[in-house]
This record gives sequence, C-alpha cells and structure tokens, in this order.
Amino acid sequence: MLNVDYGQLEGVRSMLRNLWGVSILFTAFLVFGDGAAAYAEELVRLGELDLSKMSSGWGKPLADKTVTDKTISIGGQTFEHGVGTHAESLFYVKLDGKTERFRAQVGVDDATNGRGTVRFQVYGDGKRLFDSRTMKGGQKAKTVDVPLAGVRYLTLMVTSNGDGIDFDHADWAQAEFVVAGDKPLALDIPKPPVEERIILTPKPGPQPKINGPKVYGARPGQPFIYRIPCTGTRPIQFAAANLPQGMELDAATGIITGRVPKERGETVVTIEARNEHGSDLRPFKLVVGDMVALTPPMGWNSWYIHYTHVTEEHMRNAADVMISSGMADHGYQYVNIDDCWMKQKGDEPYRDSQGAILPNAKFPNITGMVDYIHGKGLKAGLYTGPGPWTCAGYVASYEHEQADAEKFAEWGFDFLKYDWCSYSQVAGGKDLEHLQ
Repeated sequence: MLNVDYGQLEGVRSMLRNLWGVSILFTAFLVFGDGAAAYAEELVRLGELDLSKMSSGWGKPLADKTVTDKTISIGGQTFEHGVGTHAESLFYVKLDGKTERFRAQVGVDDATNGRGTVRFQVYGDGKRLFDSRTMKGGQKAKTVDVPLAGVRYLTLMVTSNGDGIDFDHADWAQAEFVVAGDKPLALDIPKPPVEERIILTPKPGPQPKINGPKVYGARPGQPFIYRIPCTGTRPIQFAAANLPQGMELDAATGIITGRVPKERGETVVTIEARNEHGSDLRPFKLVVGDMVALTPPMGWNSWYIHYTHVTEEHMRNAADVMISSGMADHGYQYVNIDDCWMKQKGDEPYRDSQGAILPNAKFPNITGMVDYIHGKGLKAGLYTGPGPWTCAGYVASYEHEQADAEKFAEWGFDFLKYDWCSYSQVAGGKDLEHLQ
C-alpha cells in the first residue's frame, strides 16, 4: 500500500493556488496492492452550494464576498473565499454521512468598523457541534473544525445575540467541506407547519361596548378631539356627563371636540353608549397637564405599506378605512404620514421665503388633509428628524426646528415621529454625548 502524506498534499494544493490564482480541488487516492483505487478526499467550498437557500436578515448571502459585496475581512485578516451573510441567518445542508469535516473561520466583517455582535452555531442532526458565543466587530476570527462522519443534516446558524441586527455582517470565511462521498446539497428552509386559522378576538356583539383608554392626557388650553371607541350595531347614541366647559359631544358620532380647560387637574367624565340592543357606561379620566401620552398611542403608519410612494390620497383613504374596518371602534385613532411627504434632495426650493418647510407635489393640501382626518374624529401624525435629511433622503428639520414645529402646529398635526437619520453627520458622532 502507498502511504500518503496529506500534509504535503495540502501544501502542494496551496502552492498551486498561489501560483495560478485558482482553486484546486485536490483528490487523493489510496492505492492498494491489487491496483484498486479508493476515493479519499475532496474539498467543496461553502460558496459552491446554492446560496439562494441561505436566509439573511439584511441583503443576500454572497460567495467569496461580504454581504456588502466586498472582500471578506475579519479582525484585520482578509480571506480569499467564503460566504458573507447577515444575522439572522440559517442554512440547511444535506449530507450523505460520508462528509468528514466542516471547516471555517468565522466573525463579524470589518466593514462594520467595529460594530455588530453575532453568534455562530453549527448543528449536525440536531446536535450542537460548534458555538462561537458572542463575537463583536473587530474581533479576530474563530476557527470552526467539526467532524461530520455519519451526519446527514447540517445547520449553519448566525444569530444577532439578542441586541438587534444592525451591522451584524457575518462571515463564514474559508468555509469548506472535506468530502469522501456525494457533495453537500443545500436545502430549502423548512416551512412552519400549517396551523388552523382561528379568530382570537371574538366578533363584537350587537350591544354597545366602550373601548379605548380610561385615562387621557391633554395640554391646557389646546384644541381637543376624541372619537369614543365603541363597538355595537349602529346607530348608537352617546352621552357624556361632567364634560369640562368648552367641550361638546356629538351624540350621533361620539366625537368630542372643543378646547382643553386652561386649569391643570383631573376630571372624570362618565361616557354612555346606547342602541336598540342595550347600553354601556364607562368612566373616562381627563388629565390636563404636560403629560400627553398616558397610554400607548394606537394607530396606523404609512411606511409599512406605501414606503416612499405615499400620497395625500393614501392618507385620506387610510382615515376612511380606519373607520370602515372597525379599527377606530377598538381604540385606533392616529393616522400618521411617515417619511417622504417633504421635498426630496435636489427638488428645490425646500422651504418658502420665511423658512417654512414645503410639502412635495404629492401633498397639495396638507391642511385640508388634516381637517379631513379630524372630521372623522381621528388624529393626524407627521414625520421628520433633527438631521439635515430623513432616512429616505428628504428634507428634515436641522437648523429649522422651531419653524418646523410652528408649521406642524399650524397645519393641525397631533403626533410627531422624530427619526434620528443623518443627525450623527452634523453632531460629530453617534455616542450619547454627541446626540444630546
């Protein structure tokens, strides 16, 4: 029998790769006395498998590159091949039981500039074979070298370590299988079992039921609007006992309007709703002071469906659906525009001669839109940020904070989402000291 020094073979393979700039899959044979040859080893790179079956929490996995399409680099060391992905990431691989090992160097890619925390794990037939524990940006790569003899299913997992996925670019560098049989096969991520659909919240009955918060904050002397959330068969007649002076209730719609008292304090209003099927009675405490959001605001935000394409018509339709769908009857009251209502970078002028921010052409009548939302007893919300530009590249409030706040109040908005995008560019850093 011929004795084979695998260390020397690996050295030859590395030398040829360096000389020719190509990957050499080196196959070794054991030759027996009768001349028969037995297949011994082949190296299959992780990046050769179907990476479309690997999940990624951001971007898409790439062979021999990071998830941002750059050279793989971990802890200052670059790697010629591997797979770049992003937490959370899963990859299922089918083996034939004859794959001998899986090897890799893992870590957070240097493109994050020291940010990001991830955890790499390898499972074989449900048994954990490797666990990197928490790895941070800038940390040196950790070595994965696990035996796979007899293993039929391999799982490669990257998690975010429970702190969100921002900057969690994760590299499986120099990742390869030592194969003595069939090549590994990427599998689709298993789908969760189909469960029977059930309604967790029962359909409201025909009799009135008053919903929504039992305590409500308002600022002294400010305009007030509140639609009593109430399920039940319409028409419903509403009544309110001990309503503060300056406020009035529309008994047919259940909408309370007027102006908040100037005196600070608490007033308990008794709200009643009645129809042909019955009635409901409920206390409603109005707290006049500096605290407004005494309960979590409930509503709808345009970003999660319209993204950068939101228009004034979308917002009016959203107010209509808030009522027709019954959401308002359960306490949803805010109809909020997210990013992209203002002028986009390059669409000048961004502001009028007085410095007031200008809406883009998709919002020709913001005041009318707010009045429309208020007319249904709902609240209108808006979006901006302290930086020069929003997340999507539209004009924000940097150096115009007072003017914008006054304009938002003039338009009649009730809610503001203040996003931090681009502020670090002018603040000089992202740490707490700079952001304050």
